[in-house]
This record gives sequence, structure tokens and C-alpha cells, in this order.
Amino acid sequence: MPDALGTAVTNTVPNSCVVVQSDRLCKPWVASSQISTFLAVWESGRLNGITRIFHSDRSHIDVPVSEGFILVVYPDDRGNPTVGCGHLVLPEDNLHLGQTVSVQRAREFLKKDLRRTERAINAKVHVPLFQYEYDALVSISFNAGAGHAADELTHRVNQGDYRNIPNYIKGFRCSSSLHQRRETEARVFYEGVYDASH
Repeated sequence: MPDALGTAVTNTVPNSCVVVQSDRLCKPWVASSQISTFLAVWESGRLNGITRIFHSDRSHIDVPVSEGFILVVYPDDRGNPTVGCGHLVLPEDNLHLGQTVSVQRAREFLKKDLRRTERAINAKVHVPLFQYEYDALVSISFNAGAGHAADELTHRVNQGDYRNIPNYIKGFRCSSSLHQRRETEARVFYEGVYDASH
């Protein structure tokens, strides 16, 4: 049986204590490896193989992908060196365009990049969550921004209306280019299905 979330005396009758329990998890939450792969596949467009990255000048490059992570440092559409799951290469990463990283290093970059998002969700969500619900919130906030976007989303989640959250997610900051992503994030939240194929 899950640990009690709380207890309360409902009236003045002795032994009239109500115990509140849930199969959902309490804090602190940590993003699962499933959501890391989900995010990486959304970034690269595939789980394994070669993906083509297009630039605003209509040029493109082909880069190898493993477990969803782009393993070669490439210039993003603004020319910034990028690798893994959209990780902007920092001077302390000691990487340059064209260099290759391991899947493990790409995962470490993503884990580091997710910290701000995870801190925001852990600080702002005050209701219990299943792991997959938390993971969906991480994906959405990581994509939309851990600041104001997390405030909007967590406010809705804190109302505890879990059944209607997927419909809210489907329309959350949803441009036409994000529609399919929000659909899959809603499915992660509601069903725990981590399918980022697109």
C-alpha cells in the first residue's frame, strides 16, 4: 500500500481519522531515461540512423543518430555548435564542429540541460504525479521554457484535474509545427506511452 499523503480528523468522534493515499509519487521527482530518449528523438527525428539537418539558407548536413541523440557537433540554424539533444556547446565542453561524442556524453549533456526544468517543476507542482505524468511535464517545459511556461502548466496541474490535463497539453503553446509533439506529450501524460516517432 502506498504511503499516506496525509491524515485528517473529520469530526470530534474519537478514531474518526481519514487517511489519504495515492499510487502517484510525491517529491522529489527525477526525469526517467525514457523521457531522455523521447526528447532526443523529437530533436533528431529518428531513433537510429542518419538525419538531415536543414538550415535557413536551404543548405543541409547529414549527421549520425544513436538512441535519438545527434552524435556529431553541428551548427544549428543560427550557426551555434550543437550536439546531442539540442545542447548548445559551451567553451567548457571542449568540442568543435565536426567532433563526435558518445551516447553517454550526449545523455549527460541532456541531464544537465534538464536541471532547470526539473527544478521548476519540483518547486511549482504540489500534487502527486505518476512518473510518466512528470516526464510529460518535463518535455513540455523543456520545449516551451522553464519560466512562465512552467507557471501556466503547473497551475493547471495543481488543480488536480488529471483527466483533463491531456486536452490542455494538446493546445499548450501549440503552433502548427508543435501540434504533433503536444499530441504525443499528452499521450505520455495520460497513458505513459513514450512514442516520439514523427
